[in-house]
Order: sequence, then C-alpha cells, then structure tokens
Amino acid sequence: MSEGNGKRRILHTSDLHLLALGDNACDGLEALVNLGMKMKVDMAIIAGDLFDHNRVDDNLVGFTIEQLRRLAIDTIILPGNHDCLVPGSVYDREELATLWNGVPNVQIVRSAQGETLDFPKLDISVWGKANDSYDNDMRPLAGVPEPDDTRRWHIAVAHGYYSGSDFDPNHGFTISHDEIISSRRDYIALGHWPVFRCVCSEPVKAYYCDSPSMAGTVNIVDLGSNGVEVTRYTL
Repeated sequence: MSEGNGKRRILHTSDLHLLALGDNACDGLEALVNLGMKMKVDMAIIAGDLFDHNRVDDNLVGFTIEQLRRLAIDTIILPGNHDCLVPGSVYDREELATLWNGVPNVQIVRSAQGETLDFPKLDISVWGKANDSYDNDMRPLAGVPEPDDTRRWHIAVAHGYYSGSDFDPNHGFTISHDEIISSRRDYIALGHWPVFRCVCSEPVKAYYCDSPSMAGTVNIVDLGSNGVEVTRYTL
C-alpha cells in the first residue's frame, strides 16, 4: 500500500455501452467529460464495456474519441466482455487506427496476461488485464503482481463479477475477495455490475461505479493523506 504520494483525483466509470450516436450513452459520456473537467480530475479510468459491441459505427467511435480528447487527461480504457479485444475489435480496426493514435492521452489495456501502465508525473501506476475473448472463463484479477514501489499510488482496473469468498460457477469473469486483498492496491476500479457498491473497504478499497447510461452517475476517487475516499457523483 502507498505511504502518501500527494493528492490525486480519479474519475472512475464503466459500462457506458455506447451503441449509436445520440443515444443516452452518448449523453452520459459528454456529461462525465464535463464533470471531469469541472472537478479537475487527474485521470479517468473506464473499467470495461465503453462500447456495447465491436460492430458499432465508425462515427460513434469518432464521437467517443473527440470527447476523450476534450477531457485532455490521462485516460485508461479496459476492454470488457462486450467490447473485448478480439481481431477487428473497435480498438483494433485498421480504419480507426489513425483516430485512436490521435488521442495520446488515451491508453488501452491490451495484454490478456495483464500489464502495468505507469504515469510518473502523477505518481500513479495502473494494472489491468484485457478481455481478449467472448468466453467468460477469464479471471480479471488473476496474476496481479504486488506493488513494487510504495511511493506511488497503485490502482487496478477489472471488469468482472465479484464472488465474495467463494467461487461461483454460475458467473463468468469471477473476482474473488482474496484476489482483491492480495493485490495490495490502493484502489480497484471495477466494472461489469451496473451498481454503485463497495465490495471491499480495508485494506484495499474496491468499488463498482454503476453505469452513466443507466444511473447517470460516476465515482470520483480522491487519493490523499487520508487515504482513498470515494464519492458517487450525479452527472
């Protein structure tokens, strides 16, 4: 766990399920960008299912990229189960490469084994594991390494079903309580469940953030001398 690394503010969202230009999800995306700018957040984390599926129209992707460019802060996108990182996905289409490359503030988690994205100017590192299949047998937090530097804030992002202390075979993308605790992260940004819920408060804070498209809310996560404080904001 970190030992106080200066104040940072993160916007945590997930499950927008963008489907078509002009829908409620587009309104939610625009509203959360406005909130992020108003709240002067340092980073945005999208914990899966930004898009409803991988066949969405190019114009919708263009709109999304323009909104993220307008936010103009480091933004992490985790492919979820709807917009998983398969060949020809919305994040990998050849015809969209120029658009995605034109937003250097946006990073997409691409490793199915898990990877750490470092942001030295913010003293933040973010670990995530991309979903690269429509199968539901992946474990979003399996293999998360222990933090190697207590002078930074350590965040994880995961898209899956919190199963508590027991493995639940009726659900895919399972995240266990033990995996959350053993991650030793300061905060875990969860997606997949459209609820606002704290599933672990100590020693690791792990929250679902609900869906801007369904509930019209996001999480604002403040990192500071008092630890991690999570507030639900209405868009």
